[in-house]
Amino acid sequence: MAADDEQFLRDLYNVRYLFADKWAPAINVTLSHGPMRRAEILSTIKSYSLDKEWSDKNSVLHDSILARTLKKMTEEGLLVRTRDTETFPPKVFYSLRPEVAELLKLLEPLVEWVRRNPDLIAKAQARSRGYSDEAGTLTALDSADGDDDESRPEDSRTV
Repeated sequence: MAADDEQFLRDLYNVRYLFADKWAPAINVTLSHGPMRRAEILSTIKSYSLDKEWSDKNSVLHDSILARTLKKMTEEGLLVRTRDTETFPPKVFYSLRPEVAELLKLLEPLVEWVRRNPDLIAKAQARSRGYSDEAGTLTALDSADGDDDESRPEDSRTV
């Protein structure tokens, strides 16, 4: 492995930390339109049609979860929290750091690639969630790390 390959691999894994929280992508996209208050962020995310294919069965964002996630993302340096003291009570706004806004712009070609490859994405999603594939079954054995088809019992193979 070349040194450049190793660094590229490390950098790919590092990108994952920016979106590691379940709600971080939705928050980032929501805030890409400008600063918002927590209630506005919550109502905007709730207005998205998030379904089982997008997330797991617990894809309802509650205010307490949003508050914790915003605090965590602010502490991580991904968001800016601004307090407007000219109003009473003071209003708190959240916005993307310029670097995060730049990253979202850079991700647009990747998103276009995802849109051009829906079958590949659907298979990866189904495999990750443990759903059946189009041929029939997906068992716990199928989701194991082993790639050796010979090590699987006949009845768990897809034909």
